[in-house]
Amino acid sequence: MITEKTSGSSDVVAETLKALRRNRFDAVYVRSRKEALQSILQCVPSHATVGAGDSLTLKQLGVFKELKRRGFTLFWPFGENVTKEERRDVARKALLADVFLSGSNALTMDGKIVNIDASGNRVAGMIFGPKKAIVVVGINKIVRNVEGALERIRKVAAPLNARRIREERDWELLPCVETGECVACNAENRICNITTVIEKKPRAIDSTVIIVGEKLGL
Repeated sequence: MITEKTSGSSDVVAETLKALRRNRFDAVYVRSRKEALQSILQCVPSHATVGAGDSLTLKQLGVFKELKRRGFTLFWPFGENVTKEERRDVARKALLADVFLSGSNALTMDGKIVNIDASGNRVAGMIFGPKKAIVVVGINKIVRNVEGALERIRKVAAPLNARRIREERDWELLPCVETGECVACNAENRICNITTVIEKKPRAIDSTVIIVGEKLGL
């Protein structure tokens, strides 16, 4: 287990850590992006295959570059060398990797991981398939409860992610990008198709949640 670094953490973080552990997650706190990257690498066994979903948080940590530098086999559908035609196949391989890495849209103070996804590969990897899942969350994503998590996703994370994805992949403009919040659209390329609430550690997977004492992701 990673050595916990909770000195200077707020009551909110401390309560969230306790709740996650009650829900049987391995939960740790680190102060910085640098420490978060170190913690992730400590959790990944040598010679393990690594899968990942789309995550701005992981990009900000530089984890993909570091894993490649160290020679790990990485299945990440949005890597710069992965074509659009290859993405689905790479995403499937990611679900059978030894370790799956992900960010999250929200984390509740009662220890639940809440996400809304477009295709489902990101949330699937947190639940079943890989031997271990590592979920990294900035302190900006901690909310009181599931209701607060869904509100955060619809008013903050989803519109910002829709804008980011449009800029990165030249997708059609979604209504939430213009309004600044979810309008329950029926667009073909909407990013809010699947909602998951992980209430307890999934039975068939080893799960670690790393809370970072910085704002990360959207």
